Amino acid sequence: MQHWGKVFVALAAATLTVVTTAGAAVAAEPRATEATLTKIAFVDEQVRSGSNAQLSGEWSLPDNPTTPAGFTVPLPAALQGLSDAFALLDPAGAAMGQCVVTDTAIECEFDSAYLAAHPQNLRGTFTFWVSVTTEVTDTTTVTYNFGSVAATTTVTPGDPGCPDCTFEGQPSSKWGSYSLDTNTIEWGIWVATPAEGMAGGELVTITERLGAHQAWQRNADGDVDIELLGTNQVNASGAPMEWQTVSATVTEGAGSVTITFTTVKGWYYLLLGHSAVTDGGAAGTYANEADVAIQGQTSAPVSSTVIRHGGSGTGSGDPVGTFSITKNVVWSDQAISGLTFSGTYAVTLPTGVVVDGSFDVAEGQTWVSPSYPAGSVVHLEETLPTAPAGIDWATPSFSQNDFAIAGNSVVASTLTNTATAAVGRFQAKKVVSGTAASLLPAGSTFTLAYDYSAGPGFSAGSGTLSLPADGTIVTSAPLPVGARLTLRELTPAAVAGATWAAPTLSASTLTVGRDEVVEVTVTNVLSHAALSPATTTPPTAVSAEYRTLAVTGGESSFPLLWAGIAAVVLGALALRRRGADTTR
Repeated sequence: MQHWGKVFVALAAATLTVVTTAGAAVAAEPRATEATLTKIAFVDEQVRSGSNAQLSGEWSLPDNPTTPAGFTVPLPAALQGLSDAFALLDPAGAAMGQCVVTDTAIECEFDSAYLAAHPQNLRGTFTFWVSVTTEVTDTTTVTYNFGSVAATTTVTPGDPGCPDCTFEGQPSSKWGSYSLDTNTIEWGIWVATPAEGMAGGELVTITERLGAHQAWQRNADGDVDIELLGTNQVNASGAPMEWQTVSATVTEGAGSVTITFTTVKGWYYLLLGHSAVTDGGAAGTYANEADVAIQGQTSAPVSSTVIRHGGSGTGSGDPVGTFSITKNVVWSDQAISGLTFSGTYAVTLPTGVVVDGSFDVAEGQTWVSPSYPAGSVVHLEETLPTAPAGIDWATPSFSQNDFAIAGNSVVASTLTNTATAAVGRFQAKKVVSGTAASLLPAGSTFTLAYDYSAGPGFSAGSGTLSLPADGTIVTSAPLPVGARLTLRELTPAAVAGATWAAPTLSASTLTVGRDEVVEVTVTNVLSHAALSPATTTPPTAVSAEYRTLAVTGGESSFPLLWAGIAAVVLGALALRRRGADTTR
């Protein structure tokens, strides 16, 4: 009797159902990256020859795959794929790829935009259905090869059927058939009938109740898509054939639909209805139940469960992001071009693994890191610069540190260094010597001038030091370390009765040091002024004595000089007088 129930399922489906393919094949262009098929297995440990079986698989892609990317699963000859198309959905429900099942293979292609935004740790699963055409006479363990992987299951002999059976009638029963193309289910009910057909005149009441995730489809008039089929034609074995639509009354109730009709003698009856699957096939299994009441007989409850023989898939990848470092330098004086700043970073991945790296970035430039999984935490350190020697570097400052990487974005941090030109000093003192040094007025000062050209991190500059004549050491104002000074003394004030010789500097140039202070001595010689020719040229007869006095007289030579001249002149006059007296 059960065999004939299956026959009627086939007859009803053949009468009303149009079979379509699952959809167009995906992407024809050659793939740049092939996913690795890591596993395929039968969901059930045992399958029957001639039945449908579900398989599951696992896949993975290398990090940062080049697109187009996908994979192909070839089906062995003894397994025929049930045509289907399904998406590979990530945990958020976004489609990261699309798969198509054909008779001979599964083709899956990944979405390039999704891979670009989630380029790491790419992996997932998929399921699909096949028809097992392997023929066995006894329970047999069979291994099926799917290219790079294999799956093993136990195959049992199929239903031999009953080709020579004679129809002996059929009790009330229910069945269903899932359409993958439209995500709808066709539900059927066979009304209990003896081999010769109904007696006629019986009132039949059928109450239909859909299970979860379904709603009755409706026709163009808005009525529930349920119809009653009948026939009084049979084939050679006595089974009904050539079904046609017959009239019935359809009444909608709360959560149910009731169909009533009166039988005709010798007729057979089937009820067909169509429900829409409201969850897109996610539940996988769908139920329907009904009560069939034939006048004069006990009501017969019937039910059926339909499995969606369609595939599904999952996938996920880690979104990645980068971080950047932009270099900013605050200069106290002149900027120094061409400097590169270095540092290190440590990225703690979501798995806890720490990845170290380094960076080099010039002032005003931006360095961008490699990609890391979203959620990774970044810690930055700069190696404090040590050059140039004349620059003092403050502790570096990051605009943000110890931050998390966001998916498909760049987290920016600005690294600021404050550069201050280091300073040093020099010292100078005055030494005054010479025969007329005592003529220098008390409190006299001398001006020592200096200047220097621009250098690394500092501008050109100049200045003066006022040096007391008493030799007090004077310290300069702060000057840039590394500045090379050129020194000169300004002409000192004139001193009456004396003349200045050219000054002598212990150093006319010097370089300002960070720690060492250079001391410069400026020596000036002050001498008595020389006599003019009208007043300083002695008579010829006493010129030798004049020269001697001039040389040996020192500071008191002028009084002695004139006294000597007077004595010589008076002596000469006396001698002249004596000679005259003698003559006389």
